Amino acid sequence: MSSLKRRLAAIVFTDIVGFTNLSSKDEEGAYKLILKQREILKPIVLKHEGQWLKEEGDALLLSFPSTKEAVNCSIQIQEAVKDVDNLNLRIGIHQGDVIQEDKDVFGDDVNIASRIEPFAAPGGIAVSQKIQQDLSSSPEFEFKFIDKPKLKGVQQEISVFCLISHGLPESKKSDVQAKVEPKKKYYKEILISTLFGIILFSYIPQFFKSNNTNFLQSSLSQAMKKKNALISELNSTKHEKDILLELNKADSLLALNTPEHNNEVITTIEMLIAIDNTQGDYYSILGQAFYQRWRFKQESKDFLNKSSENMNIAIKMKNINIDYLAFAYMTNSDIWLSKDNLSKASENIRKALQVKRLRPITERFKKITLMKLQKMEFKK
Repeated sequence: MSSLKRRLAAIVFTDIVGFTNLSSKDEEGAYKLILKQREILKPIVLKHEGQWLKEEGDALLLSFPSTKEAVNCSIQIQEAVKDVDNLNLRIGIHQGDVIQEDKDVFGDDVNIASRIEPFAAPGGIAVSQKIQQDLSSSPEFEFKFIDKPKLKGVQQEISVFCLISHGLPESKKSDVQAKVEPKKKYYKEILISTLFGIILFSYIPQFFKSNNTNFLQSSLSQAMKKKNALISELNSTKHEKDILLELNKADSLLALNTPEHNNEVITTIEMLIAIDNTQGDYYSILGQAFYQRWRFKQESKDFLNKSSENMNIAIKMKNINIDYLAFAYMTNSDIWLSKDNLSKASENIRKALQVKRLRPITERFKKITLMKLQKMEFKK
């Protein structure tokens, strides 16, 4: 029987810089690097009363009873690994609620720690405003503001700082490749206006040759038809504004990783499918939600089967956003992994990586690569 616990903690997320490239070139070397990381970091974490919560590929999720212990441990970790070949870490720290069920952890604040980590320079530490404020009265710690981004899948307003004392490198905003909500761009509007202008002006020389008002009206009419056809073509794989809001909300709720929010995602997406069953995006989100539902209990295979069914529908559809297609392959990989089929899991995560190189996908690729290496080691 599972036991659900909620507690306040300082949450630390670490990641090895360049690990995906290393694992693609030298799988055995990548595996040895993970073992080396474990060997060096575990004693340091225990010394600072930390808890080794989760290890996914090269990424680590740790928690500490106090902010100061979390930051001191992170500083000592960076000091310990700085001369180890290829063990170049980024560290993100945040304070908040952790929901722990058996050996798994989830919650919005766990997600925030992982989103903050990319703001750290290689060998550096990035923190949220909560951490910075907690330690503002401690003169030994010096922080510098980086940005106030809209982190993807995070509803809270977060300010990000980097720790610049203790010889740690300062983050450069231009180098940050974090997962944030995209700012609104007007490329499509500019493209339509530009092309419409080109179409319109292509008729002007013919008008002056004919000197005919009716010809101008006819030309304008043809130009407008071409413009409308262009708009229709550009919008063919887009969603209406209200649907887009529903999809963004579903993505955010899915990231919160709780049964209550999962219910809302499934209800919302099934409603959208009832209205329009031609959108691959809907089936991809629904498949992810059913897989998440299965993970909460891991009892009913019905949820796993529903996830697989929706993912296969999404993958076959032409009308699907590239991100949702990538996540469909990634979830298929997770499903095969839950069935202990490492070969199929590897095949699907590679397809996901070929569609789009998103951070969750690269992390899962690293995890599966390490599992394959461990299996090879076991056979020896």
